[in-house]
Amino acid sequence: MDAYARSSDRVPFAARVMVLREDDAWLGEVTDLSEGGCGLFRPAGCSLEVAEIVRLVFFDEAGPAVVVHARVARVESGSLGFEYHEPQSVPPARH
Repeated sequence: MDAYARSSDRVPFAARVMVLREDDAWLGEVTDLSEGGCGLFRPAGCSLEVAEIVRLVFFDEAGPAVVVHARVARVESGSLGFEYHEPQSVPPARH
């Protein structure tokens, strides 16, 4: 992650997010957010690799969702970390 993303304070946050990579998709849960990125519990069967480009779809109810473009920054057995392409509000919001 770049210096900007690292300098942002992480905020514990529970939300649902869909991670999209080309034709693959995983439903996950956010663990924390910052202006520069977020952490997720790693969904079962998730095959993402560091540096892959994804879209994160944040939602908490039926209706419009928030789509954020990101890069996979960290892959661990139980968690994933993402770096947003552009700074986001906490939580990300539609513009």
